[in-house]
Amino acid sequence: MIITFSILIFLFIVIIKKSWIWHIFHREKVIYLTFDDGPQEELTQKILQILQQEDIKATFFCVGDAARRYPHIMEQIREQGHSIGNHTMHHLNGWRTPHKEYIQDIQEAQNYLHARYFRPPYGKITLRQWRALRKDYHIIFWTDISYDWSPKMNPKRCFKKVRSAARHGGIVVFHDNPKAAGNMLEALPLFIHSAKENGMTFKTFD
Repeated sequence: MIITFSILIFLFIVIIKKSWIWHIFHREKVIYLTFDDGPQEELTQKILQILQQEDIKATFFCVGDAARRYPHIMEQIREQGHSIGNHTMHHLNGWRTPHKEYIQDIQEAQNYLHARYFRPPYGKITLRQWRALRKDYHIIFWTDISYDWSPKMNPKRCFKKVRSAARHGGIVVFHDNPKAAGNMLEALPLFIHSAKENGMTFKTFD
């Protein structure tokens, strides 16, 4: 009985993970650069300036409440050719939020984001939430995350965390929030230059 239950759990994890996007294979040397938690009044504009200088595109998984407060920043993101993803209205943890409240929060965010992609905050989503969302969204996770928000990190350590993403179809996460700003703004150019030196190009999910 214990063995049978363990097998069922294993099969559940395999099936679910196959439906979530962790990595996108390309014959070309491609990276998917993503930013979570924005937009922010000044910080997002600094990120956009870096991306424009480097002539690369990225995907911003935005919090709906921030998009509501900064519509002009959202317009800049779109005008520069970047993609938008849904990151809930209030940055909710799916494991700690009742199902109906979680889905309604995402739907509310859509009023400001109009996105086809969704990334659960903290990477936490339940089976029931996944079932409710899978028809309307591509659920995007990551291969490499910078941990730029952590006070234990510094820019060089953040860069090392994502440096290995210079491979086919890697999905990289930086954070567009004040806690991450110091590390991210230094680590991001290091990562971009390293990836370019390795012959990588940057794409969005669109």
